[in-house]
Amino acid sequence: MMPDDRTITVYDRAAEWAERLLSDAPLAGDEQRVLEAWLDADMAHQDALNACLELEGVMDGARGSAWAEALIAEADAELAEDIEPAADAGPAPWRLPGWGPAGIAAAAAVVAIAVALPALMSGPLSPAATDTVAGTQTVAMAAYSTDRGEVRAVPMEDGSIIALNTGTRVETAYTPGERRVTLIDGEALFQVAHDATRPFIVSAGGHEVRAVGTEFNVYTRADGTTLVTVVEGLVQTRTEGGSFSAALLRAGEQVVLVPGEPASAPARVDPGIAVSWRDGMLVFENRDLAGIVSEFQRYVELDVTFADDGLEQLAMSGSFDPQDTEAFLAALERTGSVSVDRNGDQIVLSRAGASSN
Repeated sequence: MMPDDRTITVYDRAAEWAERLLSDAPLAGDEQRVLEAWLDADMAHQDALNACLELEGVMDGARGSAWAEALIAEADAELAEDIEPAADAGPAPWRLPGWGPAGIAAAAAVVAIAVALPALMSGPLSPAATDTVAGTQTVAMAAYSTDRGEVRAVPMEDGSIIALNTGTRVETAYTPGERRVTLIDGEALFQVAHDATRPFIVSAGGHEVRAVGTEFNVYTRADGTTLVTVVEGLVQTRTEGGSFSAALLRAGEQVVLVPGEPASAPARVDPGIAVSWRDGMLVFENRDLAGIVSEFQRYVELDVTFADDGLEQLAMSGSFDPQDTEAFLAALERTGSVSVDRNGDQIVLSRAGASSN
């Protein structure tokens, strides 16, 4: 069954936006307002847009492979036979720009390519997925870092501001064509100044996070995953080296990025919690105790041992000064669920009422 007219219209518009977002040129101010209004009009619009971004990304990643090109050509030919319009037919079916008929039936070809893509991509990258610099460019490079417990804001020459959380290292490279920041370690909040001629791109954890005019937080965690939270505006994510697994995020959405894997499905979150560190606080909502302790350890020396199995998973909520561990430990004891004992510099946490020998 072919999609109804409304679905075709939604996906037709979504394909146009996907092609626009995957281009190198940043959105102009009026374009961003139009896009946000279209996304606000119907929740299905964002799903359609992310589907088109993924589809364009898979195609782009496979472009240049003889096997993939042959498969696409075969699918195009079969689809053309199936949906060839009659002489008095109306408008032609929706077509994904540059790739022939792309109705629902085209998903079969896309799935086939997606299944084989890891093997295809293990070889040399195609020209479309390789960044090259032609000629000589002026590159303004700099590096910034914070020590444990230090938080500071760095104003950039374009008017953007990068706020660095504790133990963070970033490198910046500004060229006439783009503004690129590499998050090496830690966490940073980006307030991006609009520049219609240069996209703002953050590289972290094997992915690229591209600002569409926004404020967003990027946190590369100790386990190698990267958490991206959008505070305001729109953000686009994609794997480094190409547009494969591209997705669009809106304010109040968060994704987990894993090197070499597609982004997780966006989750709705309170962005104020994610960036509470900017105001000198750590805010937790139903966070496991081990995770809370690990966040404190980013700011201060804190040697903690869990004496009882399962205590690490105890869910807790609260707001704390990351420099005031005594207040945190006192708050734990006030819950009535946790006992705090000290053995020299080591802090032993156990379930209240349990013995910790």
